[in-house]
Amino acid sequence: MITRLIDYLNQSVTAYHAVLTAEATLKSNGFIQLDEKDAWDLKANLKYYVIRSQSALAAWQMSNGDTPGVRLVGAHTDSPGLHLKPKPQYSNSGYVQLGVEVYGGPLLASWTDRDLSLAGRVILKEGGKLKVVPFKSEKVLLRIPQLAIHLNREVNEKGLMLNKQNHMPPILALESKDGVSVDAGLIGKLIAETLKVGIDDIASWQLECYDTQPATTSGLNDEFIVSGRIDNLTMCHASIQALTSSEFSAPQTAMVALFDNEEIGSSTENGAASGFIRDIITRVVGSDESNHMTQRALAHSACISADGAHAIHPNYAEFHDPQHAVKMNRGPVIKRNVNHRYATSAFTSAIFEQLCKDVDVPVQHYVHKTDLPCGSTIGPITATGLGIPVVDVGNAMLSMHSIRETAGVKDHEMMIKVLERFFTKEDLVSLS
Repeated sequence: MITRLIDYLNQSVTAYHAVLTAEATLKSNGFIQLDEKDAWDLKANLKYYVIRSQSALAAWQMSNGDTPGVRLVGAHTDSPGLHLKPKPQYSNSGYVQLGVEVYGGPLLASWTDRDLSLAGRVILKEGGKLKVVPFKSEKVLLRIPQLAIHLNREVNEKGLMLNKQNHMPPILALESKDGVSVDAGLIGKLIAETLKVGIDDIASWQLECYDTQPATTSGLNDEFIVSGRIDNLTMCHASIQALTSSEFSAPQTAMVALFDNEEIGSSTENGAASGFIRDIITRVVGSDESNHMTQRALAHSACISADGAHAIHPNYAEFHDPQHAVKMNRGPVIKRNVNHRYATSAFTSAIFEQLCKDVDVPVQHYVHKTDLPCGSTIGPITATGLGIPVVDVGNAMLSMHSIRETAGVKDHEMMIKVLERFFTKEDLVSLS
């Protein structure tokens, strides 16, 4: 299973590629693609999927019709990073650099002195219509060099301070060669050459930097997996694997939602704050509003919001609550916050703990240190938008939001087992 995860991470260099890679798995397992613009004729026990805006996906197996409601697992396809500005290219001190915007909250220092390239999506003009195609350059193109210690003697004592506008633009090339100025349209030329299209065929593009170093296992006993985008592609992979790894009869509709834009608040057409999943659920259960089918289905539904959890850091143990210091390869983590930065309640925590017990998987509990601000997930957004019970869970990891993150190999397999149980358990506990 870890080999499959490594392949998924290596292919999914952007949210668009993450959806394409998941789609390939769905197709190979008999899932039927639907279009939101079309009328649907859904059948019991069949499997379907929908892609919205190229970077969000919903996939589900219809129930046998006996029990209403949806068992939903939510994750997100995006990760923090550096995205190119619309007019990125400029010359500076003899170099050609690319202007970037910071997406989400990356650890900026981790992006320096790395072998970077470009990936994303390109919109092509084709016969009077627009066509969206994925883009990925396999070549190492970019680098963000740090200032030498000889010019910044106090960096190790005072820390590396990076200005997003001035210090993060990567170097693409030398400004001139043999006295001849470099072409002002290098990005367009790169896209055209990579996709084998004419420059005039390119209508628009949306590109971001990615680390070309592949995912791998590490540690004396290969107990770790290290890669970019572990937050949150590991949970995307786990949820898709749980939905497709074996044939099962779904007591309720089993659904996976891979949203985009979680790292910037989810308020987009394909984010968790949109009507995407409510729209899908409405069409799955039927549109007889006189019987309030959607509301009744939601009243029978539950959601697992799956995202990364902070493993205790051995060099910074003081930043963790000592009673809730979770560890890698010790099982899934239930995340709680009294201010509802996580959506977990005592009820949903009990449900998830029972699922873990059912498949003999240990479970851990995480609470953020009280004197530190707590992050959030799609969990509270989903609970608010759908009005259903949600539990926030994840696997323990280090260096969250770094260009290179670390997680436990065994945790991934354990999470898949629990998610499979969530989809297939006959009687999910409900409130009396």
